Amino acid sequence: MSKSTVDPTALDIELPTVPFSSVPVSAPVPPARPENWTRSLFHVLSALVALVVLRIVPSRGWLIAASVSLCAWAWSCEIARRLSPAVNERMMKFFSRVAHPMERHRVNSSTWYLTALVGLSLFSSFQAAELGVVILGLADPAAGFIGRRIGRTKILANRSLEGTLGFFAVGTLAALATLTAFHGLPLPAMLLIASAGAAA
Repeated sequence: MSKSTVDPTALDIELPTVPFSSVPVSAPVPPARPENWTRSLFHVLSALVALVVLRIVPSRGWLIAASVSLCAWAWSCEIARRLSPAVNERMMKFFSRVAHPMERHRVNSSTWYLTALVGLSLFSSFQAAELGVVILGLADPAAGFIGRRIGRTKILANRSLEGTLGFFAVGTLAALATLTAFHGLPLPAMLLIASAGAAA
């Protein structure tokens, strides 16, 4: 019995090819928002200004009046932006160095920050408010900086484990420095308060 052989090259068959670019590779996910050093500096300066105000206001009434006034101004701007596209464009252009493009049609983070300051002025002790503003003002930019560069472990939306740990570390150090400068508590107590504030 003779065996028939088939020459594969004689068959007109085109095998599918997989482009190299479609092969999944382990690579860092590009950040959703680009680095904005001006915005980060604005965060830090806002925290320092808020800390100074907390240290110099003579009473809670003055603090409430100042925070409510700033909050009312911020929400007035938000309402004006919604009612007038022209006002929105002018304000976005004026704050272009610190505003994210996605804030063009949503409430910006500064408005939420000033709203939170009203809550702190009404319900928090001055010491707790001081820790709150310095932790948020310094740790938030630090978390973004760390997450954009070494963030690999995604835990929630665009948040990474590395950035979150950076927030905790910087927030703890910022709170510890504030407590050391103004409140002179025993070191174990300051470490406990600072770490709890950063984790909150």
